[in-house]
Amino acid sequence: MENIKVFYDIALTPDEYREKLTDLKEGFDKIYDEHTVTKDSDFDAFKNSDIKLLIIAEPWCGHCMLNIPVLFKLAEEAGIDVKVSLRDDNEELINAYLTNGNKVIPKVIAIDNEEKEAAVWGPRAPMTAVIQKDIMKDMPEKGTDEYDAAFTAAKKEMKEKFKTSPELWDAVETDLKQTLAVK
Repeated sequence: MENIKVFYDIALTPDEYREKLTDLKEGFDKIYDEHTVTKDSDFDAFKNSDIKLLIIAEPWCGHCMLNIPVLFKLAEEAGIDVKVSLRDDNEELINAYLTNGNKVIPKVIAIDNEEKEAAVWGPRAPMTAVIQKDIMKDMPEKGTDEYDAAFTAAKKEMKEKFKTSPELWDAVETDLKQTLAVK
């Protein structure tokens, strides 16, 4: 994307984003407070990347509740600047980073020192996709009353899994480091 710097410059700081959290604040804070960054060779490669990060997210998104606190902690420990652009306020930005034609979040864009996109991560780590697929495997047909109830229950189950699984947090961290480390 040509004008990624414009979006970065007007994006929220991590503290400003955290102030917008409501329903998912408890889970976000739990993950942020309890996750420990693994300082391995992937961490070193990430830390030594000459980048800053722009996240496309929303405070109401369960996948953001899982991924963003891990990324905030990782970026802090690596000394990498990070900002958050709200998806619903920035149509042009999210439309440049669609997933299979959909506005799925979070998306993380690594921006190099020439203000160009260097790497993109998201919307979820492989382990998260496996968990989500397992939870959603027996869903009723979309558009039915049964589907709506089952979907609500599945979201609740995923949210609980996301905020109570250090192994998942570690898997997310590893995927973030490996994808966003830029030479």
